[in-house]
Amino acid sequence: MATVVPVDTLRDHIAEALAINVKAYNVPTVCVRLAIQSTVEEGDAAEAQNSKRVYVKNRLLAKEKAELLQIAERVLEEYASTDLSETVSEMSLHADQRVSQLVRRDVLKAINPVDALFGELPLLDCLREVFGAVIDHDETFGLLGRESFAQEIVRHCVSFPGDWSHEELLTRCGALTCSQTRFFALIEKLLHPLTRRDVEQGELAAAISLALKRDGFEVRQLGAESGYAIFGVVPSRPGVAGAMKNLIFASIGEKPELVFRDAVNNAVEIVKHADKVLVYDRPLPSSGLLLWRDLQDWWAQTHGLGDPALAKDPLYRRLLQAVRGARSAGEYAIFHGYYKGYGALLGDRLPALVPQVYLHYDPYTRRERGDEKYLVRQRMDFLLMLDHGVRIVIEVDGRHHYAVPDAGDPSRYIADAKSYAEMVAEDRRLKLMGYEVYRFGGREFVDVDLESWAIGKRAQEAVREFFDRLLKKHHVL
Repeated sequence: MATVVPVDTLRDHIAEALAINVKAYNVPTVCVRLAIQSTVEEGDAAEAQNSKRVYVKNRLLAKEKAELLQIAERVLEEYASTDLSETVSEMSLHADQRVSQLVRRDVLKAINPVDALFGELPLLDCLREVFGAVIDHDETFGLLGRESFAQEIVRHCVSFPGDWSHEELLTRCGALTCSQTRFFALIEKLLHPLTRRDVEQGELAAAISLALKRDGFEVRQLGAESGYAIFGVVPSRPGVAGAMKNLIFASIGEKPELVFRDAVNNAVEIVKHADKVLVYDRPLPSSGLLLWRDLQDWWAQTHGLGDPALAKDPLYRRLLQAVRGARSAGEYAIFHGYYKGYGALLGDRLPALVPQVYLHYDPYTRRERGDEKYLVRQRMDFLLMLDHGVRIVIEVDGRHHYAVPDAGDPSRYIADAKSYAEMVAEDRRLKLMGYEVYRFGGREFVDVDLESWAIGKRAQEAVREFFDRLLKKHHVL
């Protein structure tokens, strides 16, 4: 099993990143700004002048893993460091689920049958991109005398192709012992459309995925580039396959009318009530993650704002208008609690909580369709789109989800087994497609006042507890 990174390594890489990027006389001030220390003390400048690395490391010794990871994130926002970035990834994203050496060997054996390891791309350049400086170390000795590892690779894999198998080459590069971050980067490089496409790409993706399944991972298409598939390694937990093509959300009025302008390419056009909804028309990153900053950038571009920061307030107000228009205490409490509670905390890493997203679309109205109902739930209350194709649906159950008005007294509702059965059947269908579905009961928000828009303590706690657990589960917090 590839080893988990010790906490002291994280301290070393934080100190190294600052030592490389910051002048000695600025180190104490930068440490205050990054919350490594609270104030600059007398003698700090002289201590930093003696050794920047030791100065920073000494101030990190008493800090635990969680605080160190927060400091590391702040460092990376200001300074580039491959080692620190990789360490943070190992200790957060890859901390809970690891790929063993046995499975890594199986993956390398699955790679062996391909012809050129990186297609027509230069072999050494691709290896350097994945494995870094190890490719150019000069501690090996070959038949021609002292030579670098890169020269040895050229001799065994370029001058005499097939002298080393792909498995032997990658093993010598460190594929069995490198970080999981690098190992997954290797797989993604091997499957990138610049390396291979079409049948060869699909067959290799399937073979690698089969090997990874033993440790709970798989290769999945996460997006596309110029029509070519982009693959990534993700946990085998359920996620929605395929890339997002249409995101229609935040309705403030009549239901939009859609037509397929190009049915072959799934090109949808809103021909009526287009001003009542928002349409996010950009491709998502290959990870499938949609961030608030992505929405801000999109809003700024579509409204001619030069600075995306100027889009923050008008975009939020527009989404809030849609949420308030629904007149749902639960929807308002969830929307307000999420952005108020996590906006400042997560900053640019905040996933967008998108309200009132059209999941299905039935061109007919209820009156036109009558009792013949094809699509039970056309619109979701909220959608979160996270890494690895994870899509989370959040619903607030009003009385219409499980009851119908009393014919004798429309102010009263009567429990209705048919309505409830339709709701749970739709939930099953969504979950089988890979969505996570979470429901709130309307009674959880009895202390929300829709006239004053005041949210009581009980509703606030319900929302905070849910998002704390959800965002930690998916390693956002």
